[in-house]
Amino acid sequence: MDGDEDGEDEQEESEEEEEYDEDEGKKKKKRRASASSRSSKRAKSGEKRTTGLSALKEISEPLAKLLGQGNEMSRTGVVKALWEHIRENDLQNPKDRREIILDKQMRQVFEVERFTMFAMNKYIGEHIHPYKKADFTKSPTKKKPKKKEKKPRKQVQQNPWRLSPALTKIVGTDILPRPHIAKGLWAYIRANNLQNPEDKREIICDELFRAVMGRKKVTMFSMNKFVNSHILEKLDKSEYTYPDAEENIKNVVDSE
Repeated sequence: MDGDEDGEDEQEESEEEEEYDEDEGKKKKKRRASASSRSSKRAKSGEKRTTGLSALKEISEPLAKLLGQGNEMSRTGVVKALWEHIRENDLQNPKDRREIILDKQMRQVFEVERFTMFAMNKYIGEHIHPYKKADFTKSPTKKKPKKKEKKPRKQVQQNPWRLSPALTKIVGTDILPRPHIAKGLWAYIRANNLQNPEDKREIICDELFRAVMGRKKVTMFSMNKFVNSHILEKLDKSEYTYPDAEENIKNVVDSE
């Protein structure tokens, strides 16, 4: 008996669920029917949504007279009607189709001899409510991006080195950091015109330069390995004040 009662209860619950589902289905059908009925009513009455550029607005009397479509038009309708007038009367400049040469009727409305198709919307705006006066003084120039000011790099002070007497004669001082040694060498090379004119990568050594390099010619790539033996002792940073290496060379050249 209990089993039969349980079965009847389960059957009733399932029937209720089926009825509930059917009701939901009917509701959905009703909602769809109501939405479709609204769209069909709008279609029968010829009603259209009028928002944005398609909204009907009051236009000026001169423009209404030119277009002949009443005192209320949408902006898109005005533009379309104007282009029909332009094409019918062949008002585009044959040398530049972007330019419109206005006929007498259009000149009475816009009070100019000609305008471009890009400026036309500004002139139209003056004749559509709220009749805003167009500003033709501003040119649409692109703003140039501001260049970021380059901050001067902080000079990283490296430990100086004590140099050999032979290298000291070239760079003009017996204490220099490694980057300044290279600057001093190149300042001496340029001051004494030691680069081979036929191959600038080759350095033709004079007497002082030969004392450091140990040969008559070197290349700019092999030069540093010959200098290493003349860099003798690493010193504390406090022992060097970072003068200009080229100024030292100038003093060496002048003393010669």
